[in-house]
Amino acid sequence: MAYAMLEPKFIENGSCMNWEQIASDFAWDGSWRDIYVLNTTEADWQGVWDILLAWTPPAKFSVSGKVESMPLGVEAALESETGSLLSFYVGPIQLACHFFSAVEIEFDFDPRQVSGETEIEQLDRFMRLLGDATGKQVVLTQENDQEAILARYSLDLESVVWTALS
Repeated sequence: MAYAMLEPKFIENGSCMNWEQIASDFAWDGSWRDIYVLNTTEADWQGVWDILLAWTPPAKFSVSGKVESMPLGVEAALESETGSLLSFYVGPIQLACHFFSAVEIEFDFDPRQVSGETEIEQLDRFMRLLGDATGKQVVLTQENDQEAILARYSLDLESVVWTALS
């Protein structure tokens, strides 16, 4: 899938973060924000799953609304026809993974949980972790819109790049 080439709005660069430039990306508009890793394989999923198995505080895995122990392999979640859900926190931000497809890893979250530089730095670290674990590009987007990219990370970028949607 091709990504929209967007004019850079902000490049996260350590202590040079400017929350004011990106705060509007997290203004409540009734929709969630999504983090995607696209064109994934089961091996990519397993790499991310292994990270989340050791996550602190522990991730919660449920099937059909019933909390269960996380299996060691991601196959059970990917093959479940009854709706697997994984939820965990990145700082104060609760992320959820619904296992919609084996070819994309998707996490969603409520943008109201992002209120400043601290949360952005935590999202930045999580996106880098995903990209480093899979070797693939990671994008933060508007809900259900892989073309409405707010930020991206890939190994060649070396940092999270924030983009303007105008």
